[in-house]
Amino acid sequence: MAIDDGAATNDPERAGSTRSRLFAVRLWTEEVAGGHEYRGSARDVLGGAFRGFREWSDLIAFMVARMEEDVRKEARKE
Repeated sequence: MAIDDGAATNDPERAGSTRSRLFAVRLWTEEVAGGHEYRGSARDVLGGAFRGFREWSDLIAFMVARMEEDVRKEARKE
């Protein structure tokens, strides 16, 4: 599934209103009793924050928290 968030658009109005972060995500499988499970790690490339995860929800929570940090910083500026 592809999502166009406008970050790479030529429309200055749309591109300027988009906040984005760059994450590096590493995924691998590990053998566990009865099969295997996915594990991974994510790093906020510019901010340096790092989190390991075993559940997809942990990855999402990490990424959303980093994005919301930007929103909080912007609110303090106003």
